[in-house]
Amino acid sequence: MSERTREKLLEAAKRQFAAKGFYGTSIAQISEELNISKQALLYHFRRKEDLYATVLEGISEKLLRYVRMAAKETADPEQQFESIVLSLYHAAIENPDGTHLLVREMLDNESRADEAQNWYLVPFLNGLVSVVRRVPTLRNASEAAIFTFIYQVLGGIEYFIISRTTLTRMYGKEAYEDFQHQFPMELQNQVRRYFASLAADKR
Repeated sequence: MSERTREKLLEAAKRQFAAKGFYGTSIAQISEELNISKQALLYHFRRKEDLYATVLEGISEKLLRYVRMAAKETADPEQQFESIVLSLYHAAIENPDGTHLLVREMLDNESRADEAQNWYLVPFLNGLVSVVRRVPTLRNASEAAIFTFIYQVLGGIEYFIISRTTLTRMYGKEAYEDFQHQFPMELQNQVRRYFASLAADKR
C-alpha cells in the first residue's frame, strides 16, 4: 500500500468512526467510501479493531507533536501550555473529525475498556501533565489537581467543537462565528487566570 493510499484510507476511517462511533461503523462502509472492495481493505487491516487502533494512534501522535513543538518555541512552561491549548483549538476547528472521534471513544469505550491493550492518549496527557508540573507554583501540586485542570481545559475545547452544528442552528451562523472568534481568547484567559491565582496564593 502506498503512503498516499494508506493516508486516504485512514482519513476515510476517521470520518466514519467520528460520525458513527466504533460500533456504528463497518468495514463495508469505509471501503464503500473509498470505492474499494471490503477484501482489499481487510488485506491491510485484518480487523476493524486494528484499523480503529491505527486511527487513534495517529490522532494521539498528532496531539503529542503539539507538546513537542511548544517545547521548541519557549522554555517557559506556562507559555508552552498556553501554546499547546491554542494549537489544539485551532487544529480542532480546521479538522473536527479527530475531536468527534475522541469524544465518541470516551462514550463507546465503556464496554471495551477492560480488554484494551493500548491507551494511545496516555503519552499526550502525560506530556501535558509534565509541562504544567514544571510551572514553579505547581511543583508540589498533586497529580489529581494538575490532571483535573488539564481535563477541564481539554473538555471545554471538545465540547465547543462538537456543539458547532447545534450552536449554529440555535444562534445563527454569524453568532457562532463570533463565539468561534472569542473562544480561543477565553481559553487563553482561563489558563492565565489559573496560573496567576496560584502565584497569588504563594505570596
